[in-house]
Amino acid sequence: MRGATVLSIFVTALLASLWVPRGEQCVAHPISVTRTLAQVSPEEVTVSIEGFLEDLYLFHDLKPNEQDILEPDEIKRGLELHKDFIARKFQIRDSAGEPLKLLGVRLAALSPLGDGVPLGDLMGYETIYDLRYELPSPPEFLTFTQEFSEETDLLPAEMVLQVKQENAGTPFTAMLMPDRPLTVRFNWENPALSLEASDEEWEEWTEEQKQETLGITSYASVYSFLYIEDHEVRHEILIPLATLEKSVSLERNVDEFLDLSEQESARDEIEAHFLEGNPIEVDGVEVSGTVERLDFFGVDVKDFARQAPRKRVPMGSARVGIILSYPSAAPPQTVKLTWNRFSEFLRRVNLAVIAYDDTSTTTLDRVEENGVFEWESPGHTLPASPAEVEASLPPKPMLSLPWFSLCCLLLAALALSTRKRCNGSVKRRHVIPAGLAVAAVLGWPVVRGEVPDPFRRPAEISAEEVDGIFEKLLRNVYGSFRFREESALYDALASSIYGDLLSEVYLQIRQGLMMQEQGGAMARVGEVDIENGERAPLSEVSPDRKRHPDSFGYRCQWTVAGTVEHWGHIHERTNQYSAVFAVEPLDGAWKITRVRILEEKRLQFETRLRRLTDSGE
Repeated sequence: MRGATVLSIFVTALLASLWVPRGEQCVAHPISVTRTLAQVSPEEVTVSIEGFLEDLYLFHDLKPNEQDILEPDEIKRGLELHKDFIARKFQIRDSAGEPLKLLGVRLAALSPLGDGVPLGDLMGYETIYDLRYELPSPPEFLTFTQEFSEETDLLPAEMVLQVKQENAGTPFTAMLMPDRPLTVRFNWENPALSLEASDEEWEEWTEEQKQETLGITSYASVYSFLYIEDHEVRHEILIPLATLEKSVSLERNVDEFLDLSEQESARDEIEAHFLEGNPIEVDGVEVSGTVERLDFFGVDVKDFARQAPRKRVPMGSARVGIILSYPSAAPPQTVKLTWNRFSEFLRRVNLAVIAYDDTSTTTLDRVEENGVFEWESPGHTLPASPAEVEASLPPKPMLSLPWFSLCCLLLAALALSTRKRCNGSVKRRHVIPAGLAVAAVLGWPVVRGEVPDPFRRPAEISAEEVDGIFEKLLRNVYGSFRFREESALYDALASSIYGDLLSEVYLQIRQGLMMQEQGGAMARVGEVDIENGERAPLSEVSPDRKRHPDSFGYRCQWTVAGTVEHWGHIHERTNQYSAVFAVEPLDGAWKITRVRILEEKRLQFETRLRRLTDSGE
């Protein structure tokens, strides 16, 4: 079946079953339930509000005669009062929070009154009022409100609202309560299907709606996301202003809007409301949090990770997004969240939990006193620091020398050159050199030693080895950014980067991972793909420095995918780089000692929704 879609259709059918002709109502209801149909075209909205004469009696304090009968003149007075009442108490606003222009209100239908209506029969007499609103352009969002009852009323006035888009197959149906704005989204290119559509068609349409709204499909719901990472637990909350106002005082000059100065005034109170509530324990200890961001969003915003433009927002449809960070010195082993910020309008919260690569959902419920979520680590530990790339250098060319024989010959020559005569004969004077010569001949193939060959260049490292060395170094560099603590990150970088270049590379890569479109968030390194690379002359990157003879230059083009995740949305950006590097063997390990960036460009930026791990999606 269609899951949430089927449930939505069931609720729609249930509410629609209340939409019956007035003549079939046979039992009086103790509180008025108004039925409203809003038909939306690209040019206008026409609204039919159906009610009972009981509405007039309840809302306008009509006076019956001594026989408890409302006389026709009194009813007509109530009908006129109700026309103005509906125009004021029923509102439709655009995405900016401005009310639509009302073109007119008229009484479209009224049951015959005869000589009057007894109070006990008021529920048997219907009224229908038609309203017309002007639309300057096809709307994407409309927000509906009704204030048919006062705060002092024992029971609120209820309204069953159906919203029918002109080219859509299925209307949107919901119960509209006082002080609970209802925002409806309209898709003119891909409207809702009819109930006769197949399961596959409904599933495809529902998935398209999720993608278009990045999964935030309800404009009256509270969304809560709990992220569990190596050094941080992050709680992200998206809550409608109309819901938040029931718990936090939002002072304002105009009831319908919260302007910039009022947002700043409310900021501290909102932050305190969530910092002091919803406590989080990490490894059994309650942790103090900090507010990373707090933004006020209009209804037309889809990506809540983007920096929201500063502007006044409508109270009826705006939302507050707050990101709370709770640090952890080591990967958390247990996490406990207690949601205690329920209110009369916030009784249930759907919590999405993203613990590393695992995703699950749970419901925190005030009614069932189930406001606690607990998580236990399956044994996650910090990644190992990148290992140095050992410099296994090719042997140097050696020259084999018969050092014993050469010494003997040298001594023989010295002996022959001595002109001083000894007491012996000339024949005896040649005995020693001859013996040395014989020793040199005999020792020539046996007694030898090796010294560096000054006439041969060292063997060059093969192209395959060079490729392998550089690939390990580059992956080590990006792998270092798995660490969030700067000291650990620098230590990891030092395994592959040498000297003053360390800070330069750190800043270059950090800048490349920064996503300005996501509020300056630091992306996590994903896939690193070396597209092509080859040995290059060292002169291209460092022409003025004397280096180890086994050093080499390397020209490379590679891509890096980085991800930022907030509010259940994964934002992935892929950048392409081209650069020339100098690589040297230092202290027994290969190190990058110089880099010259040739080109940097963005290839793509995309957003996808986080999926449930256990759903197989």
